[in-house]
Amino acid sequence: MADPRKGEQHANRAREMLRQGRLADAERELRAAVASDPSRGDWMLNLGWTLEAIGRQDEALQLYRQSASLLPTARDPRLAEGLMLAKLARHDEAATAFESVLKLDPKCETAASMLIRSLAMAGRHEEAETGYYLALHSIDRPATSHLEIARSLLARGDLKRAEHCFRRAIAEGPTLSGARIELARVLLLAGRGADTAVLLAEEFRRGGVPSHLALEAVRIHLATGRTAEASQILEQLARNEPSNPRLHLLLARTMRRRADLSRATRHIEIASRLASELPGLAYEAALISLARGVESNARDVLAKEFEARPLGHLAPMPDRVAPMPDRVAPMPDRVDLIEIVGALLSVGLIDQAERALHGHFGTDIRRAHSGDIEALRLGARLSLERGDLREGRARSRRLLRLDPTSMVALHNLALIAIERRDFASASGWIGRARAINPSDAGIRKLRTLLWWRRITSRLLPRH
Repeated sequence: MADPRKGEQHANRAREMLRQGRLADAERELRAAVASDPSRGDWMLNLGWTLEAIGRQDEALQLYRQSASLLPTARDPRLAEGLMLAKLARHDEAATAFESVLKLDPKCETAASMLIRSLAMAGRHEEAETGYYLALHSIDRPATSHLEIARSLLARGDLKRAEHCFRRAIAEGPTLSGARIELARVLLLAGRGADTAVLLAEEFRRGGVPSHLALEAVRIHLATGRTAEASQILEQLARNEPSNPRLHLLLARTMRRRADLSRATRHIEIASRLASELPGLAYEAALISLARGVESNARDVLAKEFEARPLGHLAPMPDRVAPMPDRVAPMPDRVDLIEIVGALLSVGLIDQAERALHGHFGTDIRRAHSGDIEALRLGARLSLERGDLREGRARSRRLLRLDPTSMVALHNLALIAIERRDFASASGWIGRARAINPSDAGIRKLRTLLWWRRITSRLLPRH
């Protein structure tokens, strides 16, 4: 027969050992307690929690299920089971466990938000929305439910609703870690990068930002051209995590954009040693090589990397509803993509540049992105590389309307005019460019080319 007094003694000793952090001793005492009375589901649950803390997840899961069978009206064993299944990425099973929790306690916010997450991770987004609306009905301020449905909406590319739900999550749970960084990510994807600075500053003002969230904030700063802010965060992180390869990759990118190529090279070499297959590493190494003038090496690296990891559309991917560390995507931000496409064009990888550019901006850049200076600049350059002078001219004219001082547009228009033997127009474009920047090397070369073409055209036989 069970000896309840003996079992209680073991359980009490286990509680004291847990307070002291002596997990192995606590496990021994809890096993003795359970052995003395196998009907005590609460002791079994405590043993499961202890084994989970030790790292023996499968044993812990089995104990949670046994505890739930012994305690048919208890919430905690089913909640522990669901959380463990979610940790093991068994999302459909986790959803079933969280549903059983909510039948017992409809106001359990942890179960409600984790149900939304598990359904979304399993690709069951419509059911996740149903779970969200039930949470709104049952829970007064379901901040984490807003957060999880926002992640689901982001995964489906619904940026407007995702922004709304992230803002509600922050309003109802102002201490939620990382929510402002995730909202900033949505704004960046929506083309509102300028609005992200305040959100990121507020997140760091609150303090205690985990490193993976800090690195995501760095990516957002870099994507919006705020290299000083990115550098400040990275320098602080480097003191605590000197062996983090992603940190060194972002430091290399930041140093390159600040034209500190020696430090950029050092950090990219460290990142390569720490994690040679880190997504984005090879592209960054190639960009640094180009900045140092080593074009041949950059071409080989870019060609190989593009074959292994071709660049495409930058919309949110379906798996980005995982917790933030898993959701950091290997796909580059818009600024990174523009840099890489420019590099591909510079080394003569025209087909790859075209696939990457059209994958993000589409083929009708002049109409679909008529107000985007960078897209038009790359589009015009690509057209000229392809020999499509008509489209190159149209894109360059549009670029010049947006930026009347664009040396790129004036260079393109002068070159196209020369190729068409419209020497009067070419002279006009060159004159306009020289008025803006008399020392521009590219324009000086075009003046020489114009002079030569004029001379040779007069020597050609007339028909």
